[in-house]
Amino acid sequence: MPRISTEVCELDNGRRVRFSLKKRPNSPNYFVTFRDLDNCRKELTTAERNKRRAQEVAITIIKAECIRTADNHHLPWDDAAALMLRHMKAGNLRSGSIQQYDLAVSALRKVFPDSHGPSDITPAMAEQFKVERIEAGLAARTVTGNVKNLSIIYGHWLRDTLRIIDIDPFDDVVPPKEDKQRPRVIEPEEKEDFFGWLETHWGWRLPLLFLEVKAAIGCRIAELASLRTEHLRDGRVRFISETTKGRKERSCLLPPALHDELRAVAGPTYVFERFAEQLRSIHKGRGNLHHARAVKDFSTDRLVSWLQKQAKMYFRETGTERFKLHNFRGTAMSRARMAGVSEDDAAVAFGCSTQTMREAYLSLDEVTIADGVFGRIN
Repeated sequence: MPRISTEVCELDNGRRVRFSLKKRPNSPNYFVTFRDLDNCRKELTTAERNKRRAQEVAITIIKAECIRTADNHHLPWDDAAALMLRHMKAGNLRSGSIQQYDLAVSALRKVFPDSHGPSDITPAMAEQFKVERIEAGLAARTVTGNVKNLSIIYGHWLRDTLRIIDIDPFDDVVPPKEDKQRPRVIEPEEKEDFFGWLETHWGWRLPLLFLEVKAAIGCRIAELASLRTEHLRDGRVRFISETTKGRKERSCLLPPALHDELRAVAGPTYVFERFAEQLRSIHKGRGNLHHARAVKDFSTDRLVSWLQKQAKMYFRETGTERFKLHNFRGTAMSRARMAGVSEDDAAVAFGCSTQTMREAYLSLDEVTIADGVFGRIN
């Protein structure tokens, strides 16, 4: 393996550490090679293809490794977060997952603003974090998510991967109890009222078509917004692993009329990419030139955000009982289960585990099910 360059990293205490940037034949990224304070040879990936950025990352790596070698219990928050972020990206975590972990760390630092770094947090402080979040008025579900994410951060990333702490202080923190709420099912009348409001408000078929497809197959909203035209064929939509939450490809059979309409409106690359130009045109037709100029080019996030804002506007204007667009997914699952589809088969079709489906999505007619059970045994 050829040596690309030799550099010097100066530590905060004035000590100089020589390092080399190298490339391997089977990797496009630069690797940094150096010896830590114990004179142990290290060779770590910078996860960077650009040499200049690789040099910057290499210095961060060396300082973090040397600090950990000298005293791995005193890595500051910012340095620990930067190191963890780099390893998360190298592990190919989704940006949404990284964002949730980052938010959990931010919440922890707000509760303990005087903490210097991750190692300052004790098991007692971890328990106190839970208590203070609940007392601040956050929902039990939110606090449970915080605790679970912080346990992953401390246990998997800071302890097992980076080895900059010895224990996970959140390991023994019991999440707050949550009242089991029945998943929200969107009744046919509710769906028609919402769709009717959209039709009256906009007179525009594209968002209605989007929501009709979502209701028909119970897909996630980001999956559908990211659907490429090339993945619409043979009467199905194919969600590729890059866009699915479970990183597994999934195909969904559509009603023929919906499939044909999608084919007719699909753009060159994305099925719903004409959303931006059509919205811009509607604003221009209404004389709202300022709004028209504010419409940015198509992106998955912008389409999702616009649809969610329309739902909020609908509930604010009508005062009807609220639901989330994501509830179309649970509604489709509940319809399938009540139609006699097994939970195992439904889990495959909808792309989630049976446990998740049972706990978070299914809202069943329990009286009808119980009557059927007792009718069989009696």
